[in-house]
Amino acid sequence: MFGHDGLISWGPSGALAVDVFFALSGWLIGGGLVKTEANNLTRFYFNRALRIWVPYYIALVLIIIASLLKDPVNAKWFEFIAYKATWVYNVFGPPQLQACRDCMPLDGAGNHLWSINAEEQFYLLSPLLLVLLPRHGKRIATWMLIVISFWLMDMYVPISLGVLAAILNSRYPGFHRGKISQAALLVFFISASVGLVSTESVQSVGYKIFAPVFAISLVLLLAISGEKKIVSTVLGGMSYPLYLNHWIGVFFFNLVLEPFGMRESEARNILSALMNYAIAAFLYWYIERNVLAMRQQLYSVRRGVVITILAYTSIVAGLTYGLFLDPSINIAIVLALFAAAGSVVYCAVINCHTKSKAIAKSNMADVSRIT
Repeated sequence: MFGHDGLISWGPSGALAVDVFFALSGWLIGGGLVKTEANNLTRFYFNRALRIWVPYYIALVLIIIASLLKDPVNAKWFEFIAYKATWVYNVFGPPQLQACRDCMPLDGAGNHLWSINAEEQFYLLSPLLLVLLPRHGKRIATWMLIVISFWLMDMYVPISLGVLAAILNSRYPGFHRGKISQAALLVFFISASVGLVSTESVQSVGYKIFAPVFAISLVLLLAISGEKKIVSTVLGGMSYPLYLNHWIGVFFFNLVLEPFGMRESEARNILSALMNYAIAAFLYWYIERNVLAMRQQLYSVRRGVVITILAYTSIVAGLTYGLFLDPSINIAIVLALFAAAGSVVYCAVINCHTKSKAIAKSNMADVSRIT
């Protein structure tokens, strides 16, 4: 946010923050998936939907409303909104940013949503290994190969490192807290920090090497259990809506301060940041916090199955739409992958719950015979 608002001048600052977010997400969500059984997969997706979808679609609606007040609505405008609504903007949006920024809603102000889309896709594919194929999918060697492959392809590296760390922690609890581990992590963190100082572009080889190391070492250095405090809870809860909606402050104060010639001023940057924090605090405290508090009572197997189907269907629909507009073999392969993954997960979920119902009926019959 500070990078976008002009408070930090170092070019890769925003990208590095996203990489830290990915590593943290892989560590936390990967740690949860390692413990998840197949019959609880619908609950995982349901909880993810409440945590991720509700704030995300609120942010998307706000972008649409602001854009309708400012931008012409045409086919290209609808295209970018459709990509964001179906969680595939990271595939089709950023490649068009330079050439088509003017035709994007709010001149590309919602471009940062690509990272949330990428994370959503990762967590639709990773349960295939971690939950449905645990014998091989939870192996350290498996995820080391995945990390190396992603590093070579320059995609999903920090998040896969986070999952690898979570698997290591499940196999060797607290491995990152030992004195030797802490010393090694500190060396990695300092070395990566020094390497990043001389990096000016996220496209440079140096950034691609040092950023993932910086991200995962920072996450593990700070992954220390302790007592929850209200301040840290609120700040942690605010982080997601803050990331989603940090464009609002700049958008608002550009309109307010432009007549006074202060559009690019430091005052605008500071006021924007304060407004963004206030909006994030409001959204977390009055909406997200209350929604999350109700997730236990809101959950049912049927709702979990519906959410699971919607998660995969939305990705498939978005990829199909993008493939229709711009045919590509690579996109066709990705589409086939998500369609296959959705089918496998759906069959596994239905099979698990059918067995659960059969066991429940059998137990009830046994109780009836006894009584």
